[in-house]
Order: sequence, then structure tokens, then C-alpha cells
Amino acid sequence: MKCVKSCLWLTVLYLLLAAPASAQESKVGFVNPQRIINESRIGKIAQEDLAGLGKEKDRRVRDALAKVNKLQESLKEDALSVSEQQSRENALRTTVRDYERLVENSNLEIQAEERRLIQFVMRHADSILRTIARERGFTMILTDPEIIGYVDGSMDITDRVIKELNALI
Repeated sequence: MKCVKSCLWLTVLYLLLAAPASAQESKVGFVNPQRIINESRIGKIAQEDLAGLGKEKDRRVRDALAKVNKLQESLKEDALSVSEQQSRENALRTTVRDYERLVENSNLEIQAEERRLIQFVMRHADSILRTIARERGFTMILTDPEIIGYVDGSMDITDRVIKELNALI
């Protein structure tokens, strides 16, 4: 019985000493990555690169579509033999398939490049985020504005991150 009382007292004492340690205040910061991409110099450069890739992909898609349209027009000619008609229809099917594949691959490549550019910009911002977190005592910095209902303006560090990123370039 004496052992049980001693254990009980030790448990209570442990809980009393542990409570202040677990009650440390947590601070959470917030940064909006889309604003960093849109407003920082490095983000704008990344967007220009992505736009250039998009224009090149668009040009290729338009060229492939023009080829499809040209083949469709050639099928409307009246004086075609049956074998020539079938040959052009086969060529059209192949060209349409190639066009659709080109569109799909172009979209996938642009999406992949967009992800790479966002990661590139955010890697540059990462050291800045770590510095700000240490300075302001943040235990975490959130980056997804879609899952956050409200952010106190004093916790939003996006402007400072943009300013410091711009100072790097």
C-alpha cells in the first residue's frame, strides 16, 4: 500500500512538472506561394519561361491542327479513286491521333514545368522562411491558402518573403 501511495505521488508530481513544458505557446505563420510566384522577380522570370514554353507548344499544336485541316480538305475532292480515298482517310486518322497525342503531351509537359518552376521559386524562399520562423518564433509556416479560413495579418509573412527574394536578384 505504501508503494502504491509513493507511485501515485510520483505520478502527480511528474504531471505537475510536465504541464508547464507542454503548455508552450505555438505560433503559426502563413505565406501565400501564389503571391510569391506572381509578385517576386524570380517568380515573374519563372512565369516568363513558362509562357515561352507555352507559346512554343501552342505553335506546334496549331501546326499539327493545320495539317489535320489540310487532310480533311483533301478528302472533299470529287475526283478521288476508292484506293486514294481510303489512303487519305487512313492518313487523316493517323494525323488526328498524332495531333491528339501532341495536345495531351504538351499539356502534361507544361503542367510538369509549372510544378518545377514553383518548386524552384519556393526552394529559394525556403531559407528566408526558416530565418523568419526563427526570428518570430513560428513553430510552423502554412503555405496553402485554400485550406485556411482566416489568417491574422500579423501572421502573413508573404510581403516580407517577396521583398527578401527580390533583394537576392
